[in-house]
Amino acid sequence: MSISEEKMMILKMLQEGRINSEEAAKLLEALESKKEAGHGPGPRGFHGPRPPQRNYYDEVAKVREKIDEWRRQLSKNYNQSDFDKMVEELSTKAEKFGKNVATAAFGIADKVADFIGSVIDTSAFNVFGNCVTEEEQYEAAAAEGMNLELQATNGQITVKKHQEDKIVIKAKIRTPQENAKSALAFSNENGTVAVKLAKPDTYNLSVSYDVLLPAVKFNQVALESKNGKIYVEDVTSEEFVSVTKNAVIDLTGINSSRIAAETRNAKVIANYIIGRDVNFGTKNASIEIKNLRAVKLTAVTSNGKILLDNVQNYDNENTAELDLRTSNANIKANMNDSENRGYKINARTSFGNINLLIPNLLYRNAMRADRSSRMAEAETDNYEAAEQKVIVQAATSNGDVEIIK
Repeated sequence: MSISEEKMMILKMLQEGRINSEEAAKLLEALESKKEAGHGPGPRGFHGPRPPQRNYYDEVAKVREKIDEWRRQLSKNYNQSDFDKMVEELSTKAEKFGKNVATAAFGIADKVADFIGSVIDTSAFNVFGNCVTEEEQYEAAAAEGMNLELQATNGQITVKKHQEDKIVIKAKIRTPQENAKSALAFSNENGTVAVKLAKPDTYNLSVSYDVLLPAVKFNQVALESKNGKIYVEDVTSEEFVSVTKNAVIDLTGINSSRIAAETRNAKVIANYIIGRDVNFGTKNASIEIKNLRAVKLTAVTSNGKILLDNVQNYDNENTAELDLRTSNANIKANMNDSENRGYKINARTSFGNINLLIPNLLYRNAMRADRSSRMAEAETDNYEAAEQKVIVQAATSNGDVEIIK
């Protein structure tokens, strides 16, 4: 029996329910190992020759050496302007270095974020001077359709729900300057509650927020920080925006027509997300999404994996579009689909494999491949007639693409 016949048999077993998706993936992986051991079908085959594999432990050692070197440079800076500049330079170095050390690149982002977090932690932040810590609490009555705008720096924003009918914002300010509370400007007018930096370019300042929100639908929630994590639970709004850098964005239970999360050198983690238009972006780190209902998802990173688990169509919309892009890393989408949805797939990679574990796929190009790049265009035989459709665009380099129904 040929390799292609064995692959078709595995997919048929999956379709008939005799094996599950995970078992099918393992069988296909074993099949590919068997084919590679037999030197594969050559340049016209799907897998073709792969580049020489680097020694993983050597790569990890290189990452550790670079991180230690950059940490020593960062620790010598006692002025935040120099600190910010150094972080930007470090980010650029990490991105370039990650392209050469692909399998360990995401480890760079984790270590960078951890180190920056340790610097701006309560005691370590005193490298910018002998800081005074002050706290301020702001409260405002809540109503449907309000806007909430928060601007932090070198500090975390945490947003959770409570049972009261008011907005509560607890701010913590750390600075060597006198009258720390003057660093913030609070306003509550024209349906917008805002706490922002009085002087955004102020150095040697850390501002973080703990926020409690009532169960009302906001018009817009906009959260901004740098070098500080953004963690949000259970927010309903027309538009939700979260922006930081060098720190994780972690979202759970966001229900909004438009959702955007953008960071750098750190992960984007999202769970139980409902939105018409969802955009997640980072660099040098992974994007991890579970339990998504959307009309369109755009997830873009570099040197980091994209992991997607359980995607459903948004409310009564017929089509879900997924645009997944990275480099030097894998893309894996497990749809957890028990419905009879139609699929259209466009998957591309270089120096990687493409596994489409979706029954009844009709390939337009028979998985074209040359010596390095690979492309698969396919759709299920029920795509045109299906009431609900899923369109997937997935592109990477030096990594695999796997899409499982």
